[in-house]
Amino acid sequence: MLDGSWGCCPMPQASCCEDKVHCCPHGTTCDLARARCLTATGTYPLAKKIPAQRTNRAGVMCPDARSQCPDGSTCCELPTGKYGCCPMPNAICCSDHLHCCPQDTVCDLALSKCLSKENTTDLLTKLPAHTVQEVKCDSEVSCPDDYTCCRLQSGAWGCCPFVQAVCCEDHVHCCPAGFRCDTEKGICEQEGHQLPWMEQAPAQLSLPDPRAMESDVPCDNVTSCPSSNTCCRLTSGEWGCCPIPEAVCCSDHQHCCPQGYTCVAEGKCQRGNKMVAGLEKMPAHRASLSHPRDMGCDQHTSCPVGQTCCPSLSQGWACCQLPHAVCCEDRQHCCPAGYTCNVKARTCEKEVDSAHHATRLTLGPPVGVGDVKCGQGHFCHDNQTCCQDNRGGWACCPYPQGVCCADRRHCCPAGFLCRAKGTKCLRKEILRWDSPLRDPALRQQL
Repeated sequence: MLDGSWGCCPMPQASCCEDKVHCCPHGTTCDLARARCLTATGTYPLAKKIPAQRTNRAGVMCPDARSQCPDGSTCCELPTGKYGCCPMPNAICCSDHLHCCPQDTVCDLALSKCLSKENTTDLLTKLPAHTVQEVKCDSEVSCPDDYTCCRLQSGAWGCCPFVQAVCCEDHVHCCPAGFRCDTEKGICEQEGHQLPWMEQAPAQLSLPDPRAMESDVPCDNVTSCPSSNTCCRLTSGEWGCCPIPEAVCCSDHQHCCPQGYTCVAEGKCQRGNKMVAGLEKMPAHRASLSHPRDMGCDQHTSCPVGQTCCPSLSQGWACCQLPHAVCCEDRQHCCPAGYTCNVKARTCEKEVDSAHHATRLTLGPPVGVGDVKCGQGHFCHDNQTCCQDNRGGWACCPYPQGVCCADRRHCCPAGFLCRAKGTKCLRKEILRWDSPLRDPALRQQL
């Protein structure tokens, strides 16, 4: 700013103008004489900075990822299980969870002192940590502080990097507060001022209070067993519950044995010379409103109801925020049911019927009104599209504004892409690649 203080330009990676008053979008140049931002394709009005605000935001993130302490302090756990701040760096947290001592000293709780080789000092009392504020989108999904929740095209939540932002109708972009989305121009507009609009980022799953998590053992996405049970298949193929933890499921699909035992004939369990009767399984119960977290990935991991378990890069599980979703082979993305992952193009695509073969027309009567001229004396009828065939001539695609495939034998409707060497048409960019949400799976408290 002119007074030497910091100002805020309302756009990311902006160019700060030399007058210390204005700024321009990323990749543009300030033209102060004309009061414009210059690009190779056009100009924008100069944007005016607003004064920056001082912040007391903490600088040390505590292990719970929700609490922060000021720079130069240390996170220490309190008796409540929450975190407090010891007002010195690299401090020693005392075992009473109330006090702390400087680095390289020892807590002496009996004497209420911090002991070192040179001297002793009084114990220090911890201060409460600052809780990081998340912006809640709903009961399970949130955005970072100073962001705004906006719906994505998939219906999932996205995060716009502005406070009280305007969510654009395309469900992809957003604008700062006070601006209007101009979807035709792809900009944010306010009384003649124009800014590039921003793309939303996927929202993050809020980890629930562990005390609120269900203790049931999930068998699959819709079936679970009571706590301390083991899921085993029944003869019907459905899930059953063995009333002991980490049990051995017998091959007769009727009995189960304690851990360390082997299933033998007639429903018995054997370990060494010891023989006990096998336990009979009970039917598992289906998930209901009273069991809102029975979306099990395995016996230890689950996702919220309405989401899908997908394998992750870490060989564990992750959650796709769509029901019955398709897990992509890169183990990082997912697509809605009925779609296929195009990892290379980073899109979710839906397959439709194969394209019709284009038909090469012979020379016919003079071109009529409304017919489409192709060239070389050929034409196609109205609502058709001219495509060059593999002989260098012309053929007609039976779609208006159709897409001519590279094999010069097939075509697709407008808005589709040619795939499988021209024999199939895939809907073009029907969904953004980052629409489905991937989150760390929740761990069941067993």
